[in-house]
Amino acid sequence: MRPHARTSESPAAASGRGAFAFAGELARGLATHGPECWWEAADSTLRALPKRYVLGYRPEYWPRQEAELGAMLERAGLAHVRTQRLRWQDTFASGAEAHAMFAAASASWWLTRVPPHAVAAVDRRTRDYFQRRGVSRITQDILLAYGLKR
Repeated sequence: MRPHARTSESPAAASGRGAFAFAGELARGLATHGPECWWEAADSTLRALPKRYVLGYRPEYWPRQEAELGAMLERAGLAHVRTQRLRWQDTFASGAEAHAMFAAASASWWLTRVPPHAVAAVDRRTRDYFQRRGVSRITQDILLAYGLKR
């Protein structure tokens, strides 16, 4: 597999600095998925998976907007809360390469409800779907938030 190419640089990477700079301060923070994180890959995986394995499965929840994330830190008692959203798209040479990255990053979540004897077939079916549909771009969307401990 060859390395993938980014179609656009994240703001933090483009600036050469980290997302935040609080030199010498005791900061607390967290990061979570933004609303468009892995959109293409998640949509394709849900379409390709046999529904008997995912119907009734309760999806995870995470804050989806910067305002929600900032409010969470403020409720936790942090001061000077700042948030930032980083969004870019990774482009792969093929759907199979995009699937390989997504499977490596998330397979334990997607395949947890699939019986062990069926995992290989379901994974192959999903990879074939990515390939047939030309899913070779995956959006990365990250929300960052931090604040100072009072």
